[in-house]
Amino acid sequence: MDFDFSDDQEQLRDAVRKWVDKGYTFDRRREITHAGGFDRAAYTELAELGLCGLYVSEDQGGIGMGPVEGMVVMEELGRGIVLEPVQQAFIAGAVLEGYAPDALKAAWLPKIAGGEAIVVLAHQERKSRYNTHKCDAQAQQQDGQWLITGTKSMVAVGDHADAFLVPAMASGKLALFLVAKGAKGCATSGYGTQDGGRAAELQLNQSPASDGQNHGHHRGLHEHSQAVQYHHCHLPSPASPRGRYENAIGVGPLNELLRQLEAQCTCN
Repeated sequence: MDFDFSDDQEQLRDAVRKWVDKGYTFDRRREITHAGGFDRAAYTELAELGLCGLYVSEDQGGIGMGPVEGMVVMEELGRGIVLEPVQQAFIAGAVLEGYAPDALKAAWLPKIAGGEAIVVLAHQERKSRYNTHKCDAQAQQQDGQWLITGTKSMVAVGDHADAFLVPAMASGKLALFLVAKGAKGCATSGYGTQDGGRAAELQLNQSPASDGQNHGHHRGLHEHSQAVQYHHCHLPSPASPRGRYENAIGVGPLNELLRQLEAQCTCN
């Protein structure tokens, strides 16, 4: 068995390393930290390298790579202590690519891959103490929509994100929903973190989850409202092992998915 990196993987490593060395100097990082801990311009530069679409298929505007390439990228970004949360694009890309309905994929994956939309995982709650089995957020159906109520903490660049992947209890089961930042009842409160980065508290008050079909307008994104129905599926994502899950967009129980994704994305 050959454990050497392929030529494509080495080229990817070289491209990211050159960007870190020339484009993300210590002075630039310090300026970003002093400015609040996130720089959209730097994030856009990473997207232009194709990194935000690493786990997104070519059909959706990504480059369709997997966890080995993700490891290579995060290793090089870690060398520069890069603050911008590219690993969140990995998570969102893998989750939506593997489990979301076609309308939701079409609405969000090309924007994630292009760096136009930042979609982040909002799973931590104060009472959970990092136990992903514990979730106080609730999802209720009303007139065909899923409405999410709850508070999430330490959401990466939450006040700059365009949408959130939100775990919530629905009919007694842990489910995962996509909620756009412009949705009714959605509010964020941002703050700097000890590592110089940025996070936020996310408050949802009967906020409608998105199915990619009802279109509102928020910062150039077309989305809004409904949510997704329960179904069973197998886990096809390159970011996690295969297995049978019960969920809202194909992700659950959530803790195994999070464990696998976070094991790959430890830099931010």
